[in-house]
Amino acid sequence: MDWYIPITLLPGIALLILSTSNFIIALNAEVQKLKANEALFGEIIALKIKQLKRLSKAISGLYLSVLFFTISGLFASISYPQNIVFLFLLLGIVIMSVSVLLLITYSILAIKIKTKHLRINPF
Repeated sequence: MDWYIPITLLPGIALLILSTSNFIIALNAEVQKLKANEALFGEIIALKIKQLKRLSKAISGLYLSVLFFTISGLFASISYPQNIVFLFLLLGIVIMSVSVLLLITYSILAIKIKTKHLRINPF
């Protein structure tokens, strides 16, 4: 395997990390605003904190996948055994996939939480 294959995935993951960190910042600011009226929005705050945890797990997974892709590329460049290189590449892909699934779950649940927050029936 060529050394640059895992490295070419890094810009895409960097974009995911950037957007996820923006989600975390925006969600954190929203929770802070809702805290002022905690009696009314207690349930919403709890749901949004769960969302923050989900985003934190996703961004941690994305950071881990960057680590594994970088190690895989480094090992491939110095002619490490192919099975070790493939193992790190596979670990990076699995962790990145789980992280993306967490982000998809976040997006789906964000609609439900926002609907509940605004007390709008979507149907």
